[in-house]
Amino acid sequence: MKSLILLATFSALLTYSACAQKVYIGCPAQVDTRPNAGLLNKQTVDLVIVDSRTIPANAKIECQGSDVKQVLANFLRSEFPSCKITLLPDTLSASNINGIKITIAITAYQASLSKSEWTGSVNYQVTISDNRNKRVKKIAETINNETTRPNIFGYKAAKKCLFTSFDKSNQDLLAFIEESLKD
Repeated sequence: MKSLILLATFSALLTYSACAQKVYIGCPAQVDTRPNAGLLNKQTVDLVIVDSRTIPANAKIECQGSDVKQVLANFLRSEFPSCKITLLPDTLSASNINGIKITIAITAYQASLSKSEWTGSVNYQVTISDNRNKRVKKIAETINNETTRPNIFGYKAAKKCLFTSFDKSNQDLLAFIEESLKD
């Protein structure tokens, strides 16, 4: 009888932990930059960042979408200091007639706990419209990065996974922008 109660308790705990997935959303730290002063020198860039994530109700949220968007915009401004980047509201769809428009949709920015491991996921859908020199060029790319760590230190491990994925996604974003906008 005692073993039956232990088995039922263990099964209930196992079922609860499988169904009650934890989700963590933290504010990204300031990202290390390596400014590229030569690229986009004296160009105007319209930047639109859209937060298109679906956030579960049980998520531990330490950071709003507007904070993530601002860190990402500041990161791009510090990477390309010689160009003028204007952050436009995500409701504005007008394109820069004679310049560059970069639209970044944040489709994932979270750490999720599953099977005793945290997985940090940062995903962007990026579209670049380049209308310089009366030529129209539109390029799109999906950037996905995930980092997994054991749940040894709880939310500390979640933060590490999330911020590692954020750094990787931002480096991939830079590489895509630099490759797409070379003259």
